[in-house]
Amino acid sequence: MYKVHFVGRGTVECAEEGKSLLALARENDIEITAPCGGAGKCGKCKVRVNGEEMLSCQRIVDGDLTVELPRIEDTEIMTAGQMAKVKLDPVQEGWLAAYDIGTTTVVCFLLSPEGKEVAVESMLNPQSPYGADVITRIQNALRDSMEPMTQAIREGMTDLAEKCCRTAGITPDQVGVVSVVGNPCMQQMFMGLDVRNLAAVPFGPVLKKAEIVDAARFLPIFSNAKFLVVPDISGYVGGDTMAGILATELYKAQETTLMVDIGTNGEMALIHNGRMTACSTAAGPALEGANIRFGTRGARGAIDHVKVEDGKLVCHVIGDVPAKGICGSGIIDALAAMLNEKIINKRGRINTETEIDGERIVPLRDGVYITQDDIRQVQMAKGAIAAGVELMSEYLGIEVGQIRRVLLAGAFGSFMDAESACRIGLLPAELSGRITAAGNIAGTGSKMLAMDKGQLALAQELLERIEFIELAERPGFQRTFAKRMGFVE
Repeated sequence: MYKVHFVGRGTVECAEEGKSLLALARENDIEITAPCGGAGKCGKCKVRVNGEEMLSCQRIVDGDLTVELPRIEDTEIMTAGQMAKVKLDPVQEGWLAAYDIGTTTVVCFLLSPEGKEVAVESMLNPQSPYGADVITRIQNALRDSMEPMTQAIREGMTDLAEKCCRTAGITPDQVGVVSVVGNPCMQQMFMGLDVRNLAAVPFGPVLKKAEIVDAARFLPIFSNAKFLVVPDISGYVGGDTMAGILATELYKAQETTLMVDIGTNGEMALIHNGRMTACSTAAGPALEGANIRFGTRGARGAIDHVKVEDGKLVCHVIGDVPAKGICGSGIIDALAAMLNEKIINKRGRINTETEIDGERIVPLRDGVYITQDDIRQVQMAKGAIAAGVELMSEYLGIEVGQIRRVLLAGAFGSFMDAESACRIGLLPAELSGRITAAGNIAGTGSKMLAMDKGQLALAQELLERIEFIELAERPGFQRTFAKRMGFVE
């Protein structure tokens, strides 16, 4: 056993020889970003060990070590969103707690017994050291990491609840109702349910029925509360999408409307003439900065927007500091600008001759650039999203151009330039000018569920009404996906 000192976070006195520093950090609640989950592929879990920079997932404990951690920048987490009017009729009396568990972030809302939002707290998902996307986390869960991931998210949610209660001047035992929404993976991991159903065909959902149980089963801090189990639409379209449908009242839409939540998975719902369908497409984490050479969260030092001035790419950096990387909205803008300036062609190939280590690049700021592989990663992500929109439209017997309104959910959808998204084909060009940012509708839908027990019953009714599409099984999916990967010059 050795001593490993994590600068600023304390010392692990009995560190096991042969264990990776990333694994040791996970065990001691020390965050190190590892989008690939510790597979040694992303190169983003760098630390300094005894003064030398290296990957924490590859460096094993072989003696007493001093580890300097990278600075974790504050990330702006979206909490506001569109919310339909709802009556106050909760499952039982008391204060109301509502959670939105995202793959990247977690938000907790605390509402008074009168339904007024009194406090809101948020954090990065503490499961992030196990991978940036749900697939990586599922793989880690099946390799004996399920219990620590469940513990990590429950402890994080408990911390948020305690902060909210302190702000409101109450104790957690005064909370009467707790609602939690998230994608199926996040919901099941939080509830401690086996995720094998998400790792193999037919990827069926486990949470098929709306239920009301004791919250203390999952969050002991809420000793007197009832917990709302929000049903999933499919194995990859979860309670967060259902919450968004409730928050936007998509099920009432008179005009053809598309709701899209672009994250590591792209969850979508489309309604036309009262008929509603939903799907999920594996966009991957590229649009959130992972799998991108200099990809990062939307935090201080991130390039978040790019435009062209006098024929040159001009970048805006959050905090007006030297650029450290580029986040999703910046990547979308950059590719749109590069297309307009013919820096890349319709196949995504970089036309300039600038290279680093034999790979073509496009410089953005000193030390920050976009690589040819970065562009390929975005092409796969945007191809998946756009193909999903096209195939959903086809399923309902309409053309994409008949979609009259598009609601973009989540932080990425709110910070992303919609015109840039249409320019690169992340969303079909026909939808330009019809797009509105809806904000954190998963969070607002979770609040509605806590406030009105009728919303949970409505969720169960909608579950019977929504037609789920398994995109990969649709005729022509591969052809459509390949077509949508390209750009229009």
